[in-house]
Amino acid sequence: MTQPQAKMAKVPVPTERASTGWILRFTLAYIGINIVWAGPGQVLMAPQVEILSQGAQWGPFTTVKEDNLALIGAIAGIFAVLSGPLWGALSDRSSSKWGRRTPWMTVGTILVAIAMVASGMAQTLPALLLSWTAFQIVINAVITPLSATIPDHVPERQRGVVSGWYGFGYTFAVVAGTGLGTLATALWPGMKGITLGYFLCAAACVVAMLPMLANRWETPLPREVKESIPKFGWPQLLACFWVDVRKHPDFGWAWLTRFIVTLSTSTTLFYLYYYLQDEIGLTRDDALVAHGLRVSEGVLLLTATYAIAVFGTVVVAGVLSDRLGKRKVFVSAASIFIGIATVTIAFAPNFAVVIVGAIILGLGTGVFTSVDFAMVSQVLPATEDTGKDVGIIHLAITLPNILAPVVAALLVGSLGGYTSLYLFAGSLAVLGGLLVYKIKGVD
Repeated sequence: MTQPQAKMAKVPVPTERASTGWILRFTLAYIGINIVWAGPGQVLMAPQVEILSQGAQWGPFTTVKEDNLALIGAIAGIFAVLSGPLWGALSDRSSSKWGRRTPWMTVGTILVAIAMVASGMAQTLPALLLSWTAFQIVINAVITPLSATIPDHVPERQRGVVSGWYGFGYTFAVVAGTGLGTLATALWPGMKGITLGYFLCAAACVVAMLPMLANRWETPLPREVKESIPKFGWPQLLACFWVDVRKHPDFGWAWLTRFIVTLSTSTTLFYLYYYLQDEIGLTRDDALVAHGLRVSEGVLLLTATYAIAVFGTVVVAGVLSDRLGKRKVFVSAASIFIGIATVTIAFAPNFAVVIVGAIILGLGTGVFTSVDFAMVSQVLPATEDTGKDVGIIHLAITLPNILAPVVAALLVGSLGGYTSLYLFAGSLAVLGGLLVYKIKGVD
């Protein structure tokens, strides 16, 4: 793979500590941009696909809800993979007076809201596929530049704690998005409630992003950097998807660790709605609620339990990691906790044991989310390509989200059901915890 012939001058590394106000605005923005997918991903899209699967079939879609959900997730995920590094590279080369990241995040937020509303209003599976694919493309115009602001703006000695708030924001968003979706479907059953849930998530995203977008916090690039920005041609386009791991092996091992552990958690969570409905016995039929929880309520309860456990470790782990100057031991231990959690779920005889699994999963995920991102930010190859490199790191999240539907459908449908699914996920997490020790440049 060819590298760009023209190289940008190096962007200065941050030395001043990020202010409390900046950290709060960043956390709120990260909450907003994750709420917008969490509601659909957790409690809205699964019943929406189930309802739409009962109508007239189009093209590759069938009457099997699991297959349809997997197909939509896989196709949209491919476009997410392609768009993330591209948005990052484009923001690296932006030199506006508003900064490198803010213009992309602003336009992206508007397009995200539009795509979310369109997804909520989709009345056929092809319409949902198109709108959700568009959503996956434009959300990366926000998430990739927003994530790049940490290595842009935060010195290494503070990245553990800021990454902790990054993890807090993500987890809080999952709870809030799940709560909004559950509230909407409880107030207004059927497709109308699902549509309302999408609308609420879109509105919450826009409101939460505003403080970050409205504050002129970015420092313009130095003149020598602006003058060295190369034109964006085919070499730069190809370089969007490439880091030479022979020259930067720590980056490669950090990417692989994140990929494996994320694939573990993605396969664990992908069929959670259907797992609770089909395996644990929860219901979405209002007439049967007296005999147990609604599925959406079960998902919300599990998500809230998981989130409380995450909140107990996510910021604390980041602070301890900064103070001790250690990253790998935290990431490894967290991965093993995730593996224990998925095995617990694999053999859960009832909903109460699933909750225990969610607690263990939350404790491990809290540590992993904060410290792993801090570790990753320390092995990025070049300050002038931070956005692009963060986009490539995010492939370790988006690629598992493409593979998870395929892997989950195969394991559940043909290779042992939900037990094999969760045992596979646990094995992956433990493997990721071992591979982190291949990284040499970070303690």
